[in-house]
Amino acid sequence: MRSALLLIALMGMPLGAAAQDPVKVDHKHYKVLLDNKQVRVLKITYGAHEKSVMHEHPEAVAVFIDDANAKFTLADGTSTPETHKAGDIELTPAGKHLPENVGDAPFEVVLVELKGAPAVPHAAELDAVKIDPEHHTVVLENDRVRVLRITLAANDKTKDHEHPNSVAVYTSDAVSTVTLGNGKTRKGGGQRGTVRWLPGERHEVENSGAQPSEVILVELK
Repeated sequence: MRSALLLIALMGMPLGAAAQDPVKVDHKHYKVLLDNKQVRVLKITYGAHEKSVMHEHPEAVAVFIDDANAKFTLADGTSTPETHKAGDIELTPAGKHLPENVGDAPFEVVLVELKGAPAVPHAAELDAVKIDPEHHTVVLENDRVRVLRITLAANDKTKDHEHPNSVAVYTSDAVSTVTLGNGKTRKGGGQRGTVRWLPGERHEVENSGAQPSEVILVELK
């Protein structure tokens, strides 16, 4: 009798829901890069023709580090193909799916999973897109996030601006110098595929490398 009750408890909804977490059911393809109160960021890697298991995600932003040729099987058994180029960004709704790499090359994706409910947006006085549209382009936006593509030529520099709490995903190698609103400086940038959590701040960014740089910035509202 006790064994039967234990089995029923183990099959309860909370544990069943947890079992759909891709990090738990498919740790080969899904690794946690950072996790805080606002986001959980996953590094997703698939070898050629590799396949996952059915799992689920909350609403998220996907940043494709490589070209990807994939198929997604949904919980109802239907499937849909998807192809993406390196640098593509996609808003993904909450739901269950089973991904498969149907291509001959491996690919990597950074997935920024969103936590909690939408907040009341704060209008930045020094909005990067308004002040420096040459370097900051809005890729997509909804009630949860605004996603920017930030591009800098070699030795180029942004104007003074500010961002809310954000996740930076580097789609190219980047070496930068960040000058804060108080005049202090720090080193920034990272290798292609690197992810950084950036608390809200005012700053200028200079590309101190010899090559152009690009970063996808997921601003959290």
